[in-house]
Amino acid sequence: MSELVGFVAAALVIIVVPGPDLTLLLAVTARSGRHAGIATAAGIMLGHAVLAAAAVAGLTALLTASELGYTVLRLVGALYLVHLGVRALVDFVRLRRSGAGEAPAHPHARHTRPDAGRVARVSFRQGLVSNLVNPKVAAFYLSLFPQFTLPGLTTTAAHTVLAGLFWIMTLLWLSLVLLLLARVEGLLRRPAVRQGLAGLSGVSLVGLGGALALRG
Repeated sequence: MSELVGFVAAALVIIVVPGPDLTLLLAVTARSGRHAGIATAAGIMLGHAVLAAAAVAGLTALLTASELGYTVLRLVGALYLVHLGVRALVDFVRLRRSGAGEAPAHPHARHTRPDAGRVARVSFRQGLVSNLVNPKVAAFYLSLFPQFTLPGLTTTAAHTVLAGLFWIMTLLWLSLVLLLLARVEGLLRRPAVRQGLAGLSGVSLVGLGGALALRG
């Protein structure tokens, strides 16, 4: 029981401390609304499921054992975070220039504006890719699980239980965040708030991407 309590405590710290997942979720929700935020969270959770399964299967051990593979994935992940950050900063500039929280009307806006389904698909893909190409997440699964053992279970079974528990805890945390964002959805629609969140999330994502690229 003490091992399980220790795992839950360590997992809570890792889950709650802000990182790329939470930053991206806030950025997408502020830019495209609650439904896009839900799609982003779904992508993040699928990414966690894939990486957890890979860790249980031992695939992440192969990743961290290959210096070249790890470096390539780390740089790809860093570039993707920077890409998302730049997009958020572009939104910040657009909102600042418009002065009304919306881009100036385009004569063909009704034909070019993406529909809700497309926005959801893009948001889902962003959440999934940002999670999958972050080698720190994969390394976390590899480094955390071996530190905890569950009496009566084999190593594979114990890691499966821990991976499932971590996934459920992450889902509950993201659900809580989405619930809170839904409560303040009106506030998020205000031009000044959208602009501020776009700028803050943009800087944060670029910073996280730069830090990931510079770390070995």
